[in-house]
Amino acid sequence: MTLISNVLNGDTTSNHNRNNISLPVDISSLSISSLSDYHVFDYSAKDLQREQVIDLLDQQGFIPDELIEYEVNWFYNSLGIDDLFFSKEKPEMVANLINSLYASKLDSYIKLNLYKSPEHVTSEKERLQQQLDKSEDDSKGKRKGVHKCFNIKNKIFKDPGTNHAILMESNSDGKTNSRDLLSFPAYELDTEVDNLFLDNKLKPCPRLLSFWSPESELKLTFIYDTQFPEPPDIDGHGTYITPEQLANGDIDSISDLTLSTMSSIENKKLYGRLLNLVQEREGPIIKTAHSVENKDEIRLLVAYKRFTTKNYYSSLNSLFHYYKLRPSKFYVESFNLSKATNVIIFSIYLNKSQQCPSLLPHDLELSIKQIEREASLLYTIPNHSFIKVFEQRQFSPQEAIYAHIGSIFINHFINRLGSDYNNLLNALNPKANDTCTLEIITNFKKKLRNETFTQIMINNCLMKHYKIVSKLYKNFAETHYYQNVNENIEATLSYKRLSKLEPFQNDQEFEAYLNKFLPNDSPDLLILQTLNLFNKSILKTNFFFTRKVAISFRLDPKIIMPIIEYPEIPYGIFFIIGSTFKGFHIRFRDIARGGIRIVCSRTQDIFDVNSKSVIDENYQLAATQQKKNKDLPEGGSKGVILLNPGLIDKAETFIAFTQYIDALIDILIQDPLKENYIDLLDKEEILFLGPDEGSAGFVNWATQHARKRGCPWWKSFLTGKSQSLGGIPHDKYGMTSIGVRSYVEKIYDTLNLWKSKIAKFQTGGPDGDLGSNEILLSSDNEVYVGILDGSGVLCDPKGIDKDELKRLASFRKTVSNFDLSKLSKLGFFVSIDDMDIMLPNGTIVANGTTFRNIFHTQIFKFVDHVDLFVPCGGRPNSINLTNLNSFIDDKTGKSKIPYIVEGANLFITQPAKVALESHGCILFKDASANKGGVTSSSLEVLASLALDDNDFVNKFIGSEVNKTTTKLYNNYVNEVQQKIRFNAQQEFTQLWKVNQATGIPISEVSNTLSSTINKLNDDLVASEELWLNDIKLRNYLLLNKIIPNLLIEVAGPKKILENIPEAYLKVLLSSYLASSFVYANGIDVNIGKFLEFIGELRRDADNIVKL
Repeated sequence: MTLISNVLNGDTTSNHNRNNISLPVDISSLSISSLSDYHVFDYSAKDLQREQVIDLLDQQGFIPDELIEYEVNWFYNSLGIDDLFFSKEKPEMVANLINSLYASKLDSYIKLNLYKSPEHVTSEKERLQQQLDKSEDDSKGKRKGVHKCFNIKNKIFKDPGTNHAILMESNSDGKTNSRDLLSFPAYELDTEVDNLFLDNKLKPCPRLLSFWSPESELKLTFIYDTQFPEPPDIDGHGTYITPEQLANGDIDSISDLTLSTMSSIENKKLYGRLLNLVQEREGPIIKTAHSVENKDEIRLLVAYKRFTTKNYYSSLNSLFHYYKLRPSKFYVESFNLSKATNVIIFSIYLNKSQQCPSLLPHDLELSIKQIEREASLLYTIPNHSFIKVFEQRQFSPQEAIYAHIGSIFINHFINRLGSDYNNLLNALNPKANDTCTLEIITNFKKKLRNETFTQIMINNCLMKHYKIVSKLYKNFAETHYYQNVNENIEATLSYKRLSKLEPFQNDQEFEAYLNKFLPNDSPDLLILQTLNLFNKSILKTNFFFTRKVAISFRLDPKIIMPIIEYPEIPYGIFFIIGSTFKGFHIRFRDIARGGIRIVCSRTQDIFDVNSKSVIDENYQLAATQQKKNKDLPEGGSKGVILLNPGLIDKAETFIAFTQYIDALIDILIQDPLKENYIDLLDKEEILFLGPDEGSAGFVNWATQHARKRGCPWWKSFLTGKSQSLGGIPHDKYGMTSIGVRSYVEKIYDTLNLWKSKIAKFQTGGPDGDLGSNEILLSSDNEVYVGILDGSGVLCDPKGIDKDELKRLASFRKTVSNFDLSKLSKLGFFVSIDDMDIMLPNGTIVANGTTFRNIFHTQIFKFVDHVDLFVPCGGRPNSINLTNLNSFIDDKTGKSKIPYIVEGANLFITQPAKVALESHGCILFKDASANKGGVTSSSLEVLASLALDDNDFVNKFIGSEVNKTTTKLYNNYVNEVQQKIRFNAQQEFTQLWKVNQATGIPISEVSNTLSSTINKLNDDLVASEELWLNDIKLRNYLLLNKIIPNLLIEVAGPKKILENIPEAYLKVLLSSYLASSFVYANGIDVNIGKFLEFIGELRRDADNIVKL
C-alpha cells in the first residue's frame, strides 16, 4: 500500500505512532540529581595513578618538589572531575594537564603583577611559596586564593585521529578579589567544540562532559569517542526503536555504551521521552527539571536533531554568560534514532549556591526560564550580526535576533532608488527601441542597488542607534506577542527589561525622535525608517514560538514594495530566516501556485551577487508565473531559498528546505502543539507550492510533513511529488518540454521549416528535466551545434552526434559524459574545471567556469550560424542590454539568431527581448513557452481536490506493490499532455495574429495577453453574478468544459462539486471564461462580444445539463 493508503486504512505506524504515546509534560520526577542521574564511577586504580603522576612530575622538574603533591591533589579533588575521566586517561596525559595549569598560574602572576613580593624575595619559586604560606586552608584542606589567580586560554589536548580531546580555559582576568561577571568574556573554546566536533560532518558526534570550577572560573571539557551497538537491519528511514521503548527508557540500543553503563533508569526514561518529543515536531525540545534529591540543583535539557543548526553549543553557553550563570556540569549525549537521524541532548546542571547572588538580577529559576524561551531563538539563528552589542548587554538576546532579522529585511527592501530615480526616468522618457539610453539607465539603477546601503553599513547603523532599535523592538513585541490567559508575563525577565523602555506611540513621535538626534541628510534616517516599515508590514510571525526551526513573517507588500520598482504589487510576501539561509515567497493572488527555488553559492563573492538580486529574481519569477498561469485557476507565485556561502551539498539544501517549509506552516495554521500567534491578516491562507531548481527531490517530504503537522490541505500542498503520492512528475512525462516543443513546432508549421536543416543551440543539458526532454523530443531536422550545462560546454560546428546526446538524456547525464570520439576535428568539450587549454580554433580558455558562464555570448566565435536557440537552463538575465551586441550582426543589423523559444525562466530580460525582436528575431518568451509544467501542476492539484481520499488512493494512485499506475492515472496524464498542447497552440495563434497585424513585438503582446486575461479573470472573480445568479450555466461549464470528465466519472457530478473548495471552483470558472474569450476574440476586450460569448454558452447549457 502507499503511504496515503496506510493513513486511510488506519495504519499510522509510519508517521503517527509517536503521537499515540501520551507523554507527560512534567519530567522533573525523572531528574534525581547529577550524582544519581549518572552513577558515580569508582576508579579503583585512582590512587595508583595519582602516585604515577607525581613521579612523572617529579622527573620532569617543571613544578617545585614541595608543590607537586599539592598541585596533584588539587587537580584530583577540587575541580569536580569524576573518576570516569581518570579511568580513561593515561598518567602522562594527566601530568601534562597539571603542568599546563601550573604554567598558566605562573604566567598570570608575572603578567598581572597581582602580588607584590618583598624586596628580599628574588625567585619565582620563593614568591609562590610565600603566597601559599599566606593562604588559609578551608575545611577540606584545600588552599584558598592561589587557584583563583590564573588565566588559561585556548588549551586543547587532542589525540590524533580520534574524537578524544581535553579543553581547558578560564574566563577570569586573574584578579583574586573580582567576581564581576560583567567583565568576564565568554569562553572562547566553546566555538571550537562546535567546529571540531558537534558540527563536523566527517565525524560521529562525540560524548562531552564539561566541569566548571567556581573557585578559579576554570572550565574543563572532556570529549570522547562514542561507541554504539550494531544497528538493526531496517529498510528506508525507519527508526531503530519504538515510541514505547523510548517512553520506558529502553534506549541502550541507540545509546553510547558508556552512557548505557553510567546512566540511571530514571535518566534513561527522561532521555527516551525527550527523544519521542523531538519526533513530534521539528525544532528543539527545551525543558527544565528540578533535581528531586538536590534542592540546590536545577537541570536544563535541550534535545535537537544534529546538523539542523550550527554553533548551538557555543550559542547556548553565550546565553548562560549573558545571564551571568555558571553551569556546574554540562553533558552532551547523542542517540542514533535511525540511519538518517542523530539526536543530540544537552544536559546542563546548575547549582544555586555556585552562582553569584549579588550579580543575578533575579533568582536562578527566573533566569533559567528566560533561557528556556530564548534557546529556541538561538537555535534558529545561532550566529547573528550583533554579537558585540549582545555581549555588552546593550541588546537582549531577543533584541539582537530582531536586529539581525531587521538588518536583512532592510538590505532587501530599503528604497535605494528614491524619488530622484523616478524623476530622472520621467525626464529622459526613453523609447522601447532606444537601447543605448535604456542600457545607461539599467546600469545606473544596478549601481544604485548594488553599491548603496550595504549590509555592513546597515549593521553599523543599528549598532550605533541601539536604543532606537530596542524601542522599535518593543513596538514589535507589544503587537505580536501572544499572551496566554494563564501566563504571568510580568514575571519574565524580558518583560522587566522591556518595561524600562518606552515604545514609539506613533509615526509622528518616531519621526520627531529621529529628527531630534540625527541630521536630516544622514543615511541612517532611511535605514531606521525602513526598520519601522518592517514593523508595520508584519501581519503574523512565529518569532515568539518556543519551538521553531526558522523565523517566519507574513508581510504586507503594499507597505514595503515601491511601485516604481515593482509595477504590480504582489498579494502577499513571506519572509523566512534560518540558521543557514534566508528565504522569501511572493504570490500575486490569494490562490496562487509556484515552485520553490534553492540558490546555492560556492563562494562569498557569488553569494553577494545572488543576495543583491534575490528579491528582484523572486519577484520576476512570480510575475512570470502569474503571466504563465493566465489560463489556470491559480495565480502566480514563487519561493526562493538562498543558502549561506559554501553550503552546496544536497543534505544542506534539504535541511534549509525543511526549515523553510516548517516555518511557513507555522503561520499558515494554528498548531495545537504550538503557541498561538497574533494574526493581523485575520484570514485563512493556503499556499500551493511545487518543485523548482534544487528542490525537486524534496516535495515528497514536504507533502508528508504537511500531513504530519495537521494541514487540512496537505494533499494539494505540493505538486511534482512522486506517483505514489498522487503526483505527476514533470520530467518523466516531459510536461514542460511539451509546451516548449509546441512553440518550436508551430514556428516550423507557420514558416514551413520542417524540411530545412536547423542549427540548434541549447543551454541546459541532458541531465536536467527541460534539457533532457528537449533533446529527446527534438525533430529530425534539428542539428545541435552547441550545448552547455553545469559540467561545461560541448560544441561542434559540424553537428553534435544526436544519438549520443539522446543516450545521455535517457540516463540524465551531463555533457561531460559525452563520447568525445564522436566530435569532429573542430568540436570540443570544456569542463568547468579546465584551466589554460587551447581549443581547435586556437582560442585559449583560461578558466573553464568563466568560459561556461559566458559561452552563450561567445558561441559565434566557434560556429558559423545558429538558427534556433532554446534556453533550457541558466541564470536569470543571462541575455540583457549590456551583452545584446553579441547577438546582433554588425553588418546587417539583424539578429544572429532568427528563432528563440525561451524555455528557461527569465533567461532574457524584457528590454533585451524587445530589442532582439526589433532586430528581426522571432522570439517567444518564457511566460508563453514555459507553461507545460504549470499546467500539469494545476491539473495535479485539481485531481487531489476533486477526488476524496478513498478514490484518490485506490482509483487514481493504485497499489504500490506492483509499481504500476492505474488506468485512470495514465489516461489523466494523457489528458494533461493534450491540454498543454492545446493551450500552447491557442496562445501561439493569438500572439502571431496580433504581431502580424500590429507589428508589436511578440514579447510585449505576450505580456498584454497575460494582463488582459488576468484582468478579466480578476473582474469575474470579484463579481458574484455568474456564481450566484446563473447556477445552471455555472454548473454546466464546470462539469462539461472545465473539470476533466475522467474525474467526474469517478466522483460523480454532485460529489465532485462538493469536494472542490468553493473558492477554487470560482477561480476555475473565471479563469476558463477569461482565457477562452481572449484566445478566441483577441486582446481588446469588447463588452458586446463578451455578452455574445456568454449568451452562446448559456444556449449550450440549456441543451445539456448534467446537474
